[in-house]
Amino acid sequence: MKQVILWALLAHPEPGVFLTVDTLDPNLSPEEKVCPVDQSRLEREGCWNQPPDILVCQGSPVDRRRLIRALDYWQRLGYTFGTITEASSAQYSCAINVVPRSTIMIDIPSQNFQFGKHLGTTRTWRDTAQYCGTMPLIFKAKIEIIPAWGDTERILEHEIGHALGWNDINSTGHIMNGAWSSGGYTSRGLRNDK
Repeated sequence: MKQVILWALLAHPEPGVFLTVDTLDPNLSPEEKVCPVDQSRLEREGCWNQPPDILVCQGSPVDRRRLIRALDYWQRLGYTFGTITEASSAQYSCAINVVPRSTIMIDIPSQNFQFGKHLGTTRTWRDTAQYCGTMPLIFKAKIEIIPAWGDTERILEHEIGHALGWNDINSTGHIMNGAWSSGGYTSRGLRNDK
């Protein structure tokens, strides 16, 4: 059913409606809607000093199979990840919405999620007093994805890219393109040369 709705939206969009991963604002020009940050160059704003663990909260729209597929994409580019934990309903961190250090948490949207503007969002915490190379150290991240979109191609890969410190880029077909409908699996510039 979701594929039919998505096809209808892409094939017959209403004026001013664009599906994006990071933002959707009908007041923006078409150029701004494609990539909200208007980046023509790929930039990284942080990095991890150790492989981050992955915590998938109970009720998350992402199952283990989907997570493994998304992590494989980034592992082929040279990134490594720690332990994957599927939280139970008693997992304290998920219940109180607190991301443990050295962890990427994946959950349903929180109270502040901007429905209608995002399919998924990622928040990273950086320590500007500690660096890995020239970039601030990322010490935790939280990915939130709308439940109906958890199994959709590229959304989780894109959000993991943000959790790894990458910004959006205005490049058609690129995994880090902020507009889902303009994205793809191109990974130019993302290889981890650590």
